[in-house]
Amino acid sequence: MLEHLTQSERAELRMLLAHILDDERVPPEASDYIRKTFRDKLEELARPRPLTLVYTGWRGAARHRVRDDLEAVRSRAGGRLHVIVGYNPDTDDPPGGDRWTYEWAMNTPGVTVEAHPAPWHVPALSRAAGPYRNGFMLGVAVGRPGEFEVLAHLHPQSRGAAGTAAYAEYMGLRIRKEAAT
Repeated sequence: MLEHLTQSERAELRMLLAHILDDERVPPEASDYIRKTFRDKLEELARPRPLTLVYTGWRGAARHRVRDDLEAVRSRAGGRLHVIVGYNPDTDDPPGGDRWTYEWAMNTPGVTVEAHPAPWHVPALSRAAGPYRNGFMLGVAVGRPGEFEVLAHLHPQSRGAAGTAAYAEYMGLRIRKEAAT
């Protein structure tokens, strides 16, 4: 990974690019632009990535419980965290754990959030939009570079969160199961 490159290795890559641009006789104005763009992108890629957390939880999850567990994950991640949650900020749905997670992520320094509402508007998915969305969120996390885990706030009545947790386990993903209340 590029985040393991030292400063001198990154400098060596910039020098290699400069030689390539000179050898190919790239005009100076284009060469300056390419060098700057390359340097900026290289530094962006070399930064350590935040931990990605997929959240799933019961609609009746206790706000304080959700926040405490999210803070624990953020602390373990060194303060940087990217949260993927199945919440729709436009309709404020679903309530409970997803809402508390989205709210917390939006208001916590060092945390970014990505919301994936269930596609209830798709007729063919109308009875299973939530489970499809939950599987999609796990797939998004698996497809990203860097570390990720799943946090599930479970309750005997939480079929959706329980299903997501079971699917994450089936996939062999790192999952933390907590009581929702």
